[in-house]
Formats: sequence, structure tokens, C-alpha cells
Amino acid sequence: MNSSPNILTMNVKRNFVWLLPLLIIISGPLWWSGVGELLKPRGSFDAPAPPPRTQLKTFVLDEVLLVQNRDGRDEFTLKAARINSGIHEDVLELEKIEVQLVGDDGRPTLLSGGEAIYHTGQQIITIIDNVRLQTADGQEMRTEALRYLTKYRKLKTAENVWLADEKVQVAGGNMFYDLIDGNFRIGGGVRVDLY
Repeated sequence: MNSSPNILTMNVKRNFVWLLPLLIIISGPLWWSGVGELLKPRGSFDAPAPPPRTQLKTFVLDEVLLVQNRDGRDEFTLKAARINSGIHEDVLELEKIEVQLVGDDGRPTLLSGGEAIYHTGQQIITIIDNVRLQTADGQEMRTEALRYLTKYRKLKTAENVWLADEKVQVAGGNMFYDLIDGNFRIGGGVRVDLY
């Protein structure tokens, strides 16, 4: 008799173990949606879309004449055998160029070279390959590379430079030329020959 209460307690415990999963399954539709929302992964499993590719608009122009005007008068006239839009939207690549720079007095300075790059945003023309400059005073200058700062109306080079007119010949390591006042500055091992 002593053993019967233990068997009864044991049966109740065993029934209770079965009763708990049965109650969870029966009441499931009431709580599945709430738990499902809680356990739902956040975000997306899709790979992120690649950024849109902007296509650089390129062009090639042959036999081009470009005139820059400031305050109602021509500042420079540039002729090029060919202009290509560069690898950047603010860069133009020019071939076989001739530039006529007009000073404040209206007298032209002629500039020529084999190739050039025009940085439109910075307003700088970089000329390379057999650069020649002919001033209104008859002076001739030669170098391998030259920059024209259109905004400031100045020419400069860090390359070897040769300058001559009928009375003097000057060779140096760099040069600066101000189109506004017409002054040359040559430095870097200057050699002067007078005739």
C-alpha cells in the first residue's frame, strides 16, 4: 500500500510532462506570429546593388579655334589641330597648338608647341614638346615645357630655357614671364651673351 501513492504521483508527473507540450502545440497559433516577428532576420540577404556608373562623355574635335574673352576684349586665341576630351571632365588634350596672347597694350605674344593640356577648372594651359614664345618686342624663347596661368596672365617653366633677340642671348634653368607688365625673369644657372 505504501507503493500506490508513489505510483499515483509518478503517473501525474508523467501526464504533466505530456500535457505541457500538448498545451504549447494547441496554443501555438496564438503566439507563433509574435515570436516569428521577433526571430525574423533584419535587413536583406540580397547583395547590395553596385553604385551607378557614370559614363565620361568624350569627344574629339579637329581644327579648333578657341577664343577666351575677358571684360569685352580677347585675352587669347588658341588654334589646335585636334582637341580630345581628357580622362577627367576638366581636362582637354590639345595637339599642335598656336596661341596668340594679347597684352594690355593690345600687342600679341605668340606661343606654339606640339602638345598641350588645358585644365579648364584651374585655368592652366600646360604646353610641352618644342615650346616657342615670340614676344611683341621681337624676343624669342624656347623650352620643352611651359605653363600659362590664364587667370593671372603669367607664363612659367621649370625647364631649361633659351631666350634671344638681336642684341642678347640668355640661357637658364627656369623662367617666369608676366604678360601684364612684359617682364621676364630667368634663373637657375643663367648664361648671357651680348652681341
